[in-house]
Amino acid sequence: MLLKDNQIFLEIELGNRDDVLHLISQKAQELGITDDQEQLLADLTSRENTYSTAFQEGIAIPHAKSAAVKRAALIFIKMKEKIDWQSPDQFKVQNIFAILVPNVEAGTRHLQILSALAGQLMEEEFQERLATIQTKEDVLELLNSVEREVV
Repeated sequence: MLLKDNQIFLEIELGNRDDVLHLISQKAQELGITDDQEQLLADLTSRENTYSTAFQEGIAIPHAKSAAVKRAALIFIKMKEKIDWQSPDQFKVQNIFAILVPNVEAGTRHLQILSALAGQLMEEEFQERLATIQTKEDVLELLNSVEREVV
């Protein structure tokens, strides 16, 4: 499974995008997704500096294809309040879907996950459900369709 309940963080209060990227790399280390938190953070930051992963207003999909990642995983974060994501479009972000993939799966798994997630995020019903999630179970249920497309 790409997403487990211990990879879901709700009502998080952080000040900016860089704080979120730090949290993602920290949690990935704690969860055994990586054993090199600093390299993962560098890879996430490098991706953001190349082009913002703010997908649309309210949503960002930071992702890393990294030698520091041991297994493909999603981390979901719902912020208590929207934060500035430093995107060219000035998007404010509240829902963050972090995609972490080992380098060896960069071409296939990474694209499958990103494509499945982006496809769902384009759906109005998915966006409406995302706006109302309150529990980890809500998140798991919502992302079940993404998981099925990738397996």
